[in-house]
Amino acid sequence: MKKIFFIGAKDVKIRARDPASFIMLLAMPLILIFILGIVFQPLWTSKPFTIDIAIFNEDEGEFSKILIDDVFGSNELKDTIKIKFLENEEEIKKYINEGKIAAGIIFRKGFSESIIEGGNAQIKIYGDPEQTIKAGVVKNIVESFTFEVLKRRTILETSLRFLGTKNLISSTEIQKLIPEWLLEIENKKNLISVSSETEKKTTKNPLAMEYYAIGIGVMYLLFATNAGAETIFKERRIKTFDRMKVAPLSNHTILGGKLFGIFFVALLQFVIIVIFTSIFYKVNWGNSVPGVIVMVLSAVLAFSGLSTLLASLTKSEEQIGNIGPALAMIFGFLGGAMWPAYGFPKWLNIASKFTPNRWAFEGFFKLMYSEGGVISILPQVLVLLTMASIFFFIGVFRLNRQGI
Repeated sequence: MKKIFFIGAKDVKIRARDPASFIMLLAMPLILIFILGIVFQPLWTSKPFTIDIAIFNEDEGEFSKILIDDVFGSNELKDTIKIKFLENEEEIKKYINEGKIAAGIIFRKGFSESIIEGGNAQIKIYGDPEQTIKAGVVKNIVESFTFEVLKRRTILETSLRFLGTKNLISSTEIQKLIPEWLLEIENKKNLISVSSETEKKTTKNPLAMEYYAIGIGVMYLLFATNAGAETIFKERRIKTFDRMKVAPLSNHTILGGKLFGIFFVALLQFVIIVIFTSIFYKVNWGNSVPGVIVMVLSAVLAFSGLSTLLASLTKSEEQIGNIGPALAMIFGFLGGAMWPAYGFPKWLNIASKFTPNRWAFEGFFKLMYSEGGVISILPQVLVLLTMASIFFFIGVFRLNRQGI
């Protein structure tokens, strides 16, 4: 292990002495994050305020119809709230996850009948946590509606209880009783309840600076690991490998040192990006330090494995130097570095899940916006480690076959 460490440390020192490499691997991603975060922030905050919602209505009564037609369809709201009618609750969840709607509303069968009979009527709302303002507007409208319905039902119930039959008390006495009727609302506020749930489990809207800190930081991991993989071909060209083989070092030790160097360069780069953006760009990477550490290590391992595989499939510095950056840009785009992947066409969204960028991005996004920890990112971590294992296995096998 000690020999592997020294071989890897030697590669890191060589890379650190190269100014061009420093600019490409560290300064460029930080500059890009800053520019994209400043330039595109208005696009994330100044869109026309329209709210897309979906409704699944099993109720055949009047009260759900009033909310849909007379409230959401009123002159004040019809241009702001765009309604889509769906066939089931799962479809609403799907639309929420894909970011197509801000909120979904579900009326269960017998909703209106329960209100009339004094039962427990419920409206369920699913809100997209990446559109908290819009989802909050919908929730407030529904709550105002339920409060108004509850108020009128309470007045009716109290009237029947006190009056019994017509003309037993005067209108003046009724006016005096109204405050007492309204007080009863406080004791019956749960008769009509609003159940609010989210699917993505995030708590705030993303800022452009934070979004691109993840996207560009992850994308440049492949640039960093490719730069390390290029040294394998360079050292073969300048006969460094031959000199290493003369030393008391096994082939596995030499290759292990090279792979450790690839991993450590990428790890150093990403750690500096996280620290720099946290201090100077005010990027919040989440409240779980262990979660961030696990996510960084998993992402770096996956991209180190990918570069090892790429090195085994190419034949020269020039090839890996040309293919690597192109692949980094393509994977970066597919993984959501430039724009959210859930906004892609369905086929492209599926394709993006075959890139480590997508899983790394989702893991960091969970830490940032869901206040999650290590447990919450386990699915992303497991996928990244699986990818790393497959990439390393194939890459190392091929490099051994080539005599490296």
